[in-house]
Amino acid sequence: MNRNDRYIIELSRAAIFDDVPAQPDAQIDWEYIYKKSISQNITGLLYTSVVKIAKEQQPDAKLMHDWQKNMLGTIAVNANRYNEFLKMSKIINDKKIKMVGLKGCLLRELYPVPELRTMGDFDVLVSKASIDATKTIFTDNEYNVIKDSYGIVCENKKAYWEVFYGLDEEFAFDSVMYTEKVFNSAEHNGTIYCPEITYFLAHVIIHSARHYMEKGAGIRNICDIALVVDKYKEKIDFKLLENLCIEQNYRNIYGYIINSINKYYKVDVSGIDIEDRNCDKFLEYALLNGVYGKHGNSLLWQVAKDENENNRGLKRLLFPSVESLKNRYKYLNTAPILLPIAWIHRLFSALFKWKYSFKQMKGDMKEAFEFSDERIKWMKDLGLQDKH
Repeated sequence: MNRNDRYIIELSRAAIFDDVPAQPDAQIDWEYIYKKSISQNITGLLYTSVVKIAKEQQPDAKLMHDWQKNMLGTIAVNANRYNEFLKMSKIINDKKIKMVGLKGCLLRELYPVPELRTMGDFDVLVSKASIDATKTIFTDNEYNVIKDSYGIVCENKKAYWEVFYGLDEEFAFDSVMYTEKVFNSAEHNGTIYCPEITYFLAHVIIHSARHYMEKGAGIRNICDIALVVDKYKEKIDFKLLENLCIEQNYRNIYGYIINSINKYYKVDVSGIDIEDRNCDKFLEYALLNGVYGKHGNSLLWQVAKDENENNRGLKRLLFPSVESLKNRYKYLNTAPILLPIAWIHRLFSALFKWKYSFKQMKGDMKEAFEFSDERIKWMKDLGLQDKH
């Protein structure tokens, strides 16, 4: 890692533990750090560390102003969003529906300023038997609700919810059993149900690991895990946690994460049986892309290349999935069967913007090749693709 990447990690450590960061050296590139923090979605959080640095070593006045504005905006957006979370959680709880929190809606409470733990959505778990009643509640509260693979997606101008009745994406191995363990172990905290801490942390790590493998993930995920382990270390069954990660084929990522929170976030991991790893390159990989990796054509091509199916990759570039196009063509949300119409729609859009579209496609293809080659090399160098 270069000095700027190291200092981003130091700023994030100080921010999540409400500590004073080490002073920067004279060669720190603040513009680089600011831009990288935007892609990692931790700009507002890092501001709380930057203001603790000696004034003469802080960024220039304009950048500090932009940084402060970003921080205040982050707080406002997340505070409004969380108010909606509280409102809907109460309504659902009053209806005697057990709704279990996952990831960000619980992790935020561990941060010194909860509103600075950014969230794009609220992930929750309900029983399959209560999914229809939950859907009715969201519909009655002016949400647009559509079915998803393992539940429903509920969206309005105030918030975006993913309501699951199964955790198949994380616990691919014996998902029914682990969904039941997460759900049945949960206890109400006054706002929402919280899973038993080992299963909660396992879900957080495995969800992050899946992103590291599929499209990359940033250091905000590592900050989350550092906070959970630091606060609940005595209550976590680390042997069970490791076995859960091994079952889902994420032993190596688990090892990198635990070493990372120890060496760079100063979380005490003594007593945890874990193989020592040099995590510098893993953290550099985490900083390579955004908070949840790189999306779009480059991801599609990467998946195809990794499977040695370049023709399949080209097909997916030219004929994207419903998921890739539904934000552009809203009719796919209610009628996915119209996907061929969307392909034609997309083609005609390209024809009417011929020069621009082919130039854009050429750029996308170039980026796809370069990015897929780079990410596959990173994963192989780190051993993330090993199966155990």
